[in-house]
Amino acid sequence: MKATLWLAGPIVLGNLGQILIGVVDTLMIGQIGVAPLGAAAFVNNIFVIPLVALMGVLASVTVLVAQSKGAGNKRQVGRHMRHGLALTVLLCLGAIALLAVNAGFLDRFGQEPVVVEAARGYYWLIVLSLLPALFYHCLKSVWEGLGWSQAPMVVLLCGIGLNVLLNWLLIFGAWGFPELGLMGAGWATLIARCVVAAVMFGLTLRAKRFDGLLPRRWLSGYEWSEFRSMLKLGLPMGAQHLFEVGAFAGAGIMVGWLGKEALAAHQIAMSCAAMSFMIPLGVSIACGIRVGAAWGAGDLPGMKLTYSTTLGFTLLQTIVSALTFLLGGEWLAGQFVDNDAVIAAAASIFVVVGLFQIFDGAQVACLGALRGMSDVTVPMWITFGTYWVAALPAGYLFGFTFGWGAVGVWSGLALGLFLAAVLLWGRLRFRFRETP
Repeated sequence: MKATLWLAGPIVLGNLGQILIGVVDTLMIGQIGVAPLGAAAFVNNIFVIPLVALMGVLASVTVLVAQSKGAGNKRQVGRHMRHGLALTVLLCLGAIALLAVNAGFLDRFGQEPVVVEAARGYYWLIVLSLLPALFYHCLKSVWEGLGWSQAPMVVLLCGIGLNVLLNWLLIFGAWGFPELGLMGAGWATLIARCVVAAVMFGLTLRAKRFDGLLPRRWLSGYEWSEFRSMLKLGLPMGAQHLFEVGAFAGAGIMVGWLGKEALAAHQIAMSCAAMSFMIPLGVSIACGIRVGAAWGAGDLPGMKLTYSTTLGFTLLQTIVSALTFLLGGEWLAGQFVDNDAVIAAAASIFVVVGLFQIFDGAQVACLGALRGMSDVTVPMWITFGTYWVAALPAGYLFGFTFGWGAVGVWSGLALGLFLAAVLLWGRLRFRFRETP
């Protein structure tokens, strides 16, 4: 467990950093008006769909690198790196092309005209930042697959600091810089992501620990079989990400039908639940890396030990999170807003959030171990069924047919997470039994 946590710590901090920078961006943009804040939220709700999906696809790089490391195949690590970066560029160009087409339809999403108009320039800057963001993510996946998660974390945290500084300079026009408002936030994001990608690539090229691991050539010798293996593993993981993100987005839409107070309470609960989820998510990624290395080395006892200790730690950690939400939900809500109706609604939702913490931690721990074994297709269908066939319809049933409101919608999500935990645990047990 110590080895897993040593690997997971930087991953958790990096994930928390990504969420915190979103919170800081929101606070800074909110100071220049409601329309810019609405425009930023509108753009990022669109942008997160390809970002999350492609991050899921590129998770295959981490798994394949970990397996090659476990098998002692240094040359294969370099091949995975080269093909992973090429796949990143190709996928990003395709996604940017689709987002460019979507730019002509921004007024078809039901947003107020002033929000759409404010969003147009910012939209293009955020779209262009997709390539450096995922280029960094691919390199980060290589480092983490090799068990070296500290350096990517440091690079990302420095990039976050740069983004905050550039926001201050370009949004508000500090130190003689032009006051660009929302466009300044877009430029800050694009510049920071480009710098982070460049620094990560330079660090990879110059790090002594990559001696013998770097590709012998970068721009030639690509093989379709390598791309096919990455896509075969990565596409189901990308779909898993989409199913979960889409389910929570759908729940947010349903809660919005209940009124602005319910939606505000939903947003508060989502922010806190996302922060809490970063710990089991980071531990799950580390579990997948270590299971992948053991899988590549044919070490079945090591795989079982890694998974069982990860699940035990996750159980203890999620119990602490559950107690925090159950006992301190009203206090937490009060830190976000000064509105009694919103605080009361959020406190009720926090009861459900607290109860599903253990299920959420268990399902993501099982997913991590299964990914390390390259088992992604069956888990993809499990997540589709539990989130889209069970959670969302149940949320509508509980929230509107039974009249439970926002608590009912979240109860549907809790049901989906419970089913996912049970089915993924069963799948993992089955895989361990059939592994020689």
